[in-house]
Amino acid sequence: MSESIVIALITAGFPVIATAITAYFQYRINARNAAKQSILQMIAEDQLAVLYREMPTNYQNILHEYDIYAKNGGNSYVKKKVDEYIAWFDKTEKEMSRGKR
Repeated sequence: MSESIVIALITAGFPVIATAITAYFQYRINARNAAKQSILQMIAEDQLAVLYREMPTNYQNILHEYDIYAKNGGNSYVKKKVDEYIAWFDKTEKEMSRGKR
């Protein structure tokens, strides 16, 4: 009797565990992809705003999304883009505050 219970628990348990693991990894992939798209979109929005002589406004949001991206296994491509954005933002902010733009 106890063998059949163990077999039934194993038979039912493996699919549940596999589904939970798959769902977790899919969540991480989705969170990473959403953060990546948000980061790239906000960078483009800020660069466009500067063309219209407006201050970029997405700095904190980009850093927040980058934290999510990195936490979920992000790669160096987006890190490079964010680092370039930070350097661009600092330069642009200084220029705009001096009235160069």
